[in-house]
Order: sequence, then structure tokens, then C-alpha cells
Amino acid sequence: MRSLFFAIVLFNFLGCNSRPLAPISKITANGILNDVRWLASDELQGRYYRSKEAKIAARYIADKWRDAGLIPLHGRSSMFLPVDDLRAAPNVAAMWQGSGDDYVLLTAHYDHLKPRSRGKDKIYNGADDNASGTAALIAIAQAVASLQNPLDASIVVVAFTGEEAGFIGSEFFAANPPFPLRNIRGLINMDMISRGESNTIFLEGAPDAPRISLAINKANKQIGLNIVRDAYPDWLDRSDQAPFLDRDVPSVFLSVEDHEDYHQVTDHADKILPNLAAKTAQLAFLTAVDLAGGGVP
Repeated sequence: MRSLFFAIVLFNFLGCNSRPLAPISKITANGILNDVRWLASDELQGRYYRSKEAKIAARYIADKWRDAGLIPLHGRSSMFLPVDDLRAAPNVAAMWQGSGDDYVLLTAHYDHLKPRSRGKDKIYNGADDNASGTAALIAIAQAVASLQNPLDASIVVVAFTGEEAGFIGSEFFAANPPFPLRNIRGLINMDMISRGESNTIFLEGAPDAPRISLAINKANKQIGLNIVRDAYPDWLDRSDQAPFLDRDVPSVFLSVEDHEDYHQVTDHADKILPNLAAKTAQLAFLTAVDLAGGGVP
């Protein structure tokens, strides 16, 4: 009888402590750092958008999303979305399907710069710019695929090509959308999210996107970032949210200030702040889920 009693107690203890972890726990500093190290490795040669290495990066992203459980966009058999530059690596897009016809977009560019011809270090590794944002999308995809909350809008993750060449990927996507732009509830773009002060991220575009701003405020009660708002309005023209803002899609931009390694060969993975990138990714994830009708998980 006593052994039966202890067996029941042990079963209840294990049951209470084996509940699934919250989806946000899928977004970790170590996970982001590991993906940044690969994406910003010398092996990928800086991920110039017309290079074979950029296509390797695109395949890496798609494989990660597929392994997490995301699917291609409606009507697509592949996560690769070619652009009008036939030499360019593709955009990469995937989704977690909601019940309705609306969408929430989380975006980042995965390309960086072509290696330079001179100097001991020729490779622009682009760890902060923008392996950090790309790694955040990979982590967010894993969190999204762990959701138990029903969503009434689909969450779409897009890794854009050719940002450094003038928004090649985002402009093509916005000009040739796979779904009506009017059905996008909001877009959150992440570009350079892992340098500067350890707990500070900059947010641009919030005044013109009140619904996103409200969701960010709610999410940040859980995350606790120091959010600096609207300090650099001109940044809205400097990354992949710009083609969407031009078409009146509610969009915001998360980033850090320029630093001494911006567009330099010294932008290496060992200089990033993975905790900052993880917290920014968590903020974007919670905001997207709220916008998609899932509340704050």
C-alpha cells in the first residue's frame, strides 16, 4: 500500500513538472548565437545576394523552418520565392496557418556584402547585419510552431534577399505579393538587433502603426526591454519595411544604432549580444501572436 502511495505521488510530481514549456522558451540566446555563427562564418563569404553562398544560406533557413513545422505560402510548393534578378538568391518565406484570411509578417534580410579584393580579412561576415535578424526569424519559427493558441491570422516569416543592393527582395515581394497587401495586419522587420547597449532596442514607425505599437507594449511587459521609440525616423527608409510602408502596410522596424563594425569586415559573431537578440526576437514573437489573435502566450 505504501509503495502504491509513493508511486501515485511520484506520478503526480512528474506529471506536474513535465508540462510543455511555453513557446517563448524556444527562443534562446544560445540558439541564436549558433545560427549567427554559421550564417556569419567565413564559409558563407558574407552572403552576397548573387553568390552561391547566399543560396546555401537560403537553403539553411528553409531547412530550419521546415524542420520546425512551418509550411510554404498558400499555392506554393517551395519556401523559395524567386525575384526578378535571375542571378539573385531567392526570398525565403514560410507560414504557420491561421483560420482566417489575414497575415502578420516577421521579416529580416539574410544577405550582406561581397568580399573585398584587398586586405588580410576580405570577408564582410555581417554577424549583426543581418545574421542576427535572420537567426531571430529561425528561432521565432520554432516558437510559432509550438503554439497551442488558435490564431485567426497566419504568421508569415520572410527572409529577404538583396537588401544591401537596394531592397531587391522586399520590393519584389511588395510589388508582387502572394496575398493581398490589405490583408496584412502588421509587419515587424528586424535588421541589426545584437549590438549596442545590452538591453536596449530601437523601435521606429510606431506612431503610424498603433495596433502594432499597442501589441509591442503588451509584449514588453513580459520581456522588459528598454525600447527607444522614434529616435531616428529616417531609418524607416533604410531597410526592408520601406517598400511596404510605401504601399501603406502597417510596419515597424526594430534595430540598434550603427556601430564601428557596421559594413566592416570586423562585424563578427563573437561581438554580438545574443541575449539582446533573443529578447528582441521574443518581443517580435509575442507581438505577432497577439496581432494574429492568439493573445500573449
